Amino acid sequence: MSSTTSFSSHPEQQNIRIGALIALFLGPAFVFANMYTTQAILPVLSRVFRVDAPTAGLTISIIVLAVAIGSLFYGPLSDRIGRKIVMVGSSLLITLPTLLCAFAPNFTILLCLRALQGLLMPGLTSVAISYVNDEFRGRERGLAMGVYVSGQTLGGLFARLGSAALTAATNWQVALFSFSLPTLIAALAMWRFLPDSQGQQSQHAPHLLHRRQRTVISDSVSDQSGGNALRQSLSDIWFHLHNRHLVGAFIIGFTLFFGFVGTFTYLPYYLSGPHFGLSTVQLGLVYLLWLTGLCSPIAGSLAGRVGSRRAIAVSMSLAGCGLLVTLIPLLPIVITGLGLLALGMFCTIPAVNLYLGEQAHKAKGTAASLYLSCYYFGGSLGAVLPGIALLHGGWPGVALLCLGTILIAIASDLALC
Repeated sequence: MSSTTSFSSHPEQQNIRIGALIALFLGPAFVFANMYTTQAILPVLSRVFRVDAPTAGLTISIIVLAVAIGSLFYGPLSDRIGRKIVMVGSSLLITLPTLLCAFAPNFTILLCLRALQGLLMPGLTSVAISYVNDEFRGRERGLAMGVYVSGQTLGGLFARLGSAALTAATNWQVALFSFSLPTLIAALAMWRFLPDSQGQQSQHAPHLLHRRQRTVISDSVSDQSGGNALRQSLSDIWFHLHNRHLVGAFIIGFTLFFGFVGTFTYLPYYLSGPHFGLSTVQLGLVYLLWLTGLCSPIAGSLAGRVGSRRAIAVSMSLAGCGLLVTLIPLLPIVITGLGLLALGMFCTIPAVNLYLGEQAHKAKGTAASLYLSCYYFGGSLGAVLPGIALLHGGWPGVALLCLGTILIAIASDLALC
C-alpha cells in the first residue's frame, strides 16, 4: 500500500494528510525565502559595499549556483536514507549561515555565507518533489505539488517584502538576521508534521531487511557496498540523461528559472531608475505580484486533468507575453506584464514537477536532482547575464534575453517532451 497520507478516509489519518500539506507549505515558504532576501535590496547592497549591479547580483547567483551543485547530492542521498530526514536535517542546518549573514564584515564573506545557504537548501528543494510524488496519488498529488509551489512562491514574496521593509525601517543587517527564526520554525514544522516516507519505505523494504541481516559483515564489504551505491547513482544519472522526455524537462527547468531570476533580479534597477523612481519600500510592494503563486494548487490540479505538457505550453506562453508587455514604459502596464509573467511561471512549475513524476520510472530522487540542478544552474546564469544586458541594453536587453529563454522552453516542450 502506498502512503497513508493520501487516501485513507479515517479522520485521524486525514488529519495527518492535512498536517503534511501544512508542513509542505511552511517548509519552502520559510526555508526557500533565504534565496531571495537580498534581491529587493540589491541597490542598497551596491551602495553599502560599493559594487555595481552585476556584482551585487552575485548574492543571488552564488546561492542559486550552490543550490544547483548541492541538488546533485541530496536526491540520490534521499533515495537511500529517506526523504524526510534529509529535508528536516538540511533545513535545520540552514539556520546557522542565515543568522551569520547579518554579521558579514565585507562583501566576500557575505558571498561565502550565501553559498553555504545554497549548498544546504537543496536538501529541501530537490527532495520535496520526490516526497510529494511518493506520498500522494491521483488528483491529490497535483494539489500537494501546488501547495508546495505556493509555499515557495509566498516564501519569495516574504523575503522580498520583509527585507525591503526591514531595510527601510532599520538596516540590511537586521533584515537578513530576521530570517533565521522563520527558517528554524520551518524545519521544526516539517519534523513534527511530515509523515515518514512510507511509499519509499515499502519500495525499499526488502533492501532494508537484507541490510539488517548483514550487520556482521566486514568493513571491506561495506566499502564495496558504498562503491556499488556510487556506481548505481551514476548509472541512474546516465539512464535519465538518455530519456528524451526528461532531457526536455531539464531544458525547460534551466530556461524557466533563467528568465524568472533574470527578470526579477534586475527589476529593482529598472523601477528605481530615473524613469519610474520607486523607493525601496515601493519596490518591495511590487513583489506582491508573487501572490499569483497562490494559483499554483489550482494550476497543479488542472495540469493533472488536461495533461502536464499542454499546461506547460500554455503557462510558458503566458509568461512570454508578460515579458513583452513590460517593454511598454508605463508603470501600470509594466506591472501588468510582470503579473502575467509571474502567473505563467508559477503555473509552469507544478506542471513540470508532475511531468517529472510521470516520466521518471525509477530513481525519482535522482531525476528530481538532475532537473533542479539544471533549474538552478539556469537561475545562477540568470542572475548574472541579464545584468550585463542591463548595462549595455537597458531593460529591453534584459527582457529580450529572458524572452529568448522562454521561447527555448516552449520549443523543448513541443519537440522533446
